Amino acid sequence: MARPDLIALTDEGLIQLSNAGLVKRAVRELAAGTGPAIAETAEGVIEARFADGTLTRLAPGQGLADASCTCPSSGVCRHRIMLAVAYRAERAEAAGGTTPDREAWSPASLDPEVFEATLAPSTRAELTRLLASRHTIRLDYGQTPTAHLPMASVRFLVPGDLSYARCDCAQGQHCAHVALAIRGFHAAAGGRETTLGGGDAAADGGDRERLRTACDAVITRLVEAGIVAGPAAYEQPLAAALRHASDCGAAQILLVLGALSEQVEAYEARSARYDERAVLRLAAELFARTRAGDAATALGIGEPFETAMGKSRLVSLGARLRQEGADIRASVLLADSDMGATMLIEKLFSPLPAEKHAFHATVRRRQMAPGLPVAGVGRGQILTSVARRRADGLLSLGSGSGGRTQVMPRDAAFSFPAPLAAASLTPIATALRSRPISLLRPRRLCDTVHVFDIDAVLGQSWAPGRQIWEGAVRLCNDGGTLHLEREFDAAAPGATGILAAALSESWGPVRHVAGPVRMEGGALVCTPWSLSADRFIVPDLDADDDSTHAVTPALRDMPNDLLEETEILLGGVLHGGMRAQNAAGATGTTLATRLDNAGYRAMAERLAGWISTPAPDIIAPFCNAAIWLLTLHESREAAAPLAMDTDRGPPA
Repeated sequence: MARPDLIALTDEGLIQLSNAGLVKRAVRELAAGTGPAIAETAEGVIEARFADGTLTRLAPGQGLADASCTCPSSGVCRHRIMLAVAYRAERAEAAGGTTPDREAWSPASLDPEVFEATLAPSTRAELTRLLASRHTIRLDYGQTPTAHLPMASVRFLVPGDLSYARCDCAQGQHCAHVALAIRGFHAAAGGRETTLGGGDAAADGGDRERLRTACDAVITRLVEAGIVAGPAAYEQPLAAALRHASDCGAAQILLVLGALSEQVEAYEARSARYDERAVLRLAAELFARTRAGDAATALGIGEPFETAMGKSRLVSLGARLRQEGADIRASVLLADSDMGATMLIEKLFSPLPAEKHAFHATVRRRQMAPGLPVAGVGRGQILTSVARRRADGLLSLGSGSGGRTQVMPRDAAFSFPAPLAAASLTPIATALRSRPISLLRPRRLCDTVHVFDIDAVLGQSWAPGRQIWEGAVRLCNDGGTLHLEREFDAAAPGATGILAAALSESWGPVRHVAGPVRMEGGALVCTPWSLSADRFIVPDLDADDDSTHAVTPALRDMPNDLLEETEILLGGVLHGGMRAQNAAGATGTTLATRLDNAGYRAMAERLAGWISTPAPDIIAPFCNAAIWLLTLHESREAAAPLAMDTDRGPPA
């Protein structure tokens, strides 16, 4: 009796069930003629007998993970993997010596109701909670279809066999995410993206109204007292808003309130992490999300705030070190090697007394988590079974003891699945332009990260006035021109020199660049967190061996931007409270006139409307002006045509 599931399992699928080392060893041993003897009993049980006496048995209807084995391993051991590899090879030999190519398929052929009927009651309840919110799902087709959900990724390893559907959550299979993925393929009808869930049942209308009132109280306190009032002024309104957001299960509001709390604390500590513009954006976001028509998506109702991940291999895409006053924030971009899902791990480090003059040098040796140094994580890969991913993509790790989390080096060349691996700039630009405004879309830290295959370096320059390094590269297969940009940061003073050396091919031709991208002046601009040449290059972690790499000086005049002035004015109000509001009257009236003369009539009307509104009623006019301003910023970039050549002028 043939086992089509074993025949259909590719090496990639077997790696997902176990790990790359076991699969490579199995393939190597089989090629060397030291594989097991395969037999099939009358009852259809497949047996693999090994030279050391180990016996592995796979009964009909069992998945590979459920096979019995006489070895002491409790997981998917090398013997189970060898059984699958040897059986697949034997069947291929019987079919003429070749394994037929597996055709592309879609999980839309599966019946979601049949699968959901097999779920445990608690899992069905979780699915109901998930469907209360709207989730955008990205879908990849082919031999191994994949669904990228906001909280997890699901791969279908064997056509039509849901026992081989694997999720990167802690449960791993037969979870609510698999059910959501199947629904996504059905709803997409062959498309690459779809949206599921949401509706009036997302949260009780009274709960949403109480949440809106609580968030308005936070904004009111900001406008009246300003950030300068200190944490004591915000303790009660923030606590009330957090409580209501938790009661509603509004994950996105929890993220916004958490970020606002950090800003309040940062100003109190006189930290460089405090940013007036960030406070303005957070206040506008609270106002916008609590009034959005699609409440489920905007509030994040039904979306888990944090999801436990299963056993994962997380490969570094590079690291950044940022100076924040006396402290340094270390951030590492990670990608799931199987799913291609991206996430971020961060930690803020303060100098120790003994590090007063050597802090920048020693921070690379500090620990992101127990046993995980910054440099090791940033240049390597993590094997873990104790990771938790927050709704915005921020990763937290459990203890590294007992082998549950370990760090290993990674190769310079590493293959990632699409869409993380990007072959062309056009679909990326299209996706960026079609996104909802950031004030309403789900907060994601890594949703614009890509890995690009590089064909040639087109040039580089250094803008001393702005302290920014710039470069340009051409993607393989006429994928377009990608612009690179990196500002100087005192936490990693040698990073721009490393980038200059890399593009000068000091370590061989540049083959890959990884980092987040954005639209600017009609061009796609990437901030490179890492590059791959003859070695893996992480600019913020690598020492600059040669600071003489020449770049052509280039200065670019930055235009005086009325919208920037407006943002500074509004941000200053939230910083200083009513005193700043009173002082902003004359400046704002003049600025409104200039905006109107420059063609920003709607912006001018909203700014003038806020200034002329009496103090007790200014919250809505103020927030409407801020929302219009921040939306204008984004729409200007979205409206610019994509520049596929090397010419990129200053931002509009």
